[in-house]
Amino acid sequence: MLTKNIRQQSLNLFRQKKIKWLIVCLAIGILVYFFRPPASLDQTDILIPVSFDKIPPGLTITGVSPKNIEVQVRGPKFAIKDISNLKLLYLADLSDVSAGVNAIPINLENIKFPEKLSIINVNPASLEIFADIEIYKKVPVKVSYTGEPVSSLFVADALAKPYSVILRGPEKILHPMERVLTKSVDIAGALKSFKKEITLDIPDNIDIVFPTGVIHAEIFLKEKLAIKKFNNIPVKGKNTKYSYSITPLAIDIEIKGPVTILDNLKVNDKINVYVDLKGLKPGIYVRRAAINLPVKTSLAGVNPEIFTVKIDP
Repeated sequence: MLTKNIRQQSLNLFRQKKIKWLIVCLAIGILVYFFRPPASLDQTDILIPVSFDKIPPGLTITGVSPKNIEVQVRGPKFAIKDISNLKLLYLADLSDVSAGVNAIPINLENIKFPEKLSIINVNPASLEIFADIEIYKKVPVKVSYTGEPVSSLFVADALAKPYSVILRGPEKILHPMERVLTKSVDIAGALKSFKKEITLDIPDNIDIVFPTGVIHAEIFLKEKLAIKKFNNIPVKGKNTKYSYSITPLAIDIEIKGPVTILDNLKVNDKINVYVDLKGLKPGIYVRRAAINLPVKTSLAGVNPEIFTVKIDP
């Protein structure tokens, strides 16, 4: 009986000590949680690009200064390190802007950061917004090109299809525009006419409203024309059984045609000058000479124009 009481007392004493230790450990844990040293803090400067929101109808934004805002933030090092992974963008509320220059204050509520980070400073304090009235205008399209085709060809015309477009943009930029150019087409060494898809060379603030499809540039090439003189070409008679004489004996002519043809043209080969004597009886006649020329050429000049023909009996 005595032994049993002693054992019970020992057990109760152990339990009391265990409870005391639990209370002590809990107290230490609470103290550590509430009075632990703060996490190491750091700060940095970041650039956030500016975008627009709530642009009033009938207005267009032509510029903003600056295009990025500089924000200084502070927070735990791990949070600072993760900033580079955030896709930050500042949306400027432009609902109150009007045509002209507007000063729009930076609204810190529009800068969204994780809760662990706090904003220390923002630079600048406001944005300078340039706005203008938005208009539409139909303007013709002119094809721009650089270079030269092969030496025997020249640019006869350069046309855009469609011939005109409807543009949308700021009044100050679009209103004075009388035409719009295409991006330059390279025609260096071109051997024939061709068509090419092309884009328009327009300012950043101008949009194409119509057409929405592809624009083509058509370059039309033609052969260069020249005039070449041939001297002392013999004049012959034709279609007679009589003997005859022609005075003067030769003719000088000027031929107009493509350079490639004139360069290779020879008198004895493709140029034929004669007086048609068919049906003429013996006597003296005044006649013009007939001149046969190659295809694609024409007569530009002749000397003399009149010949004296004597047909003997």
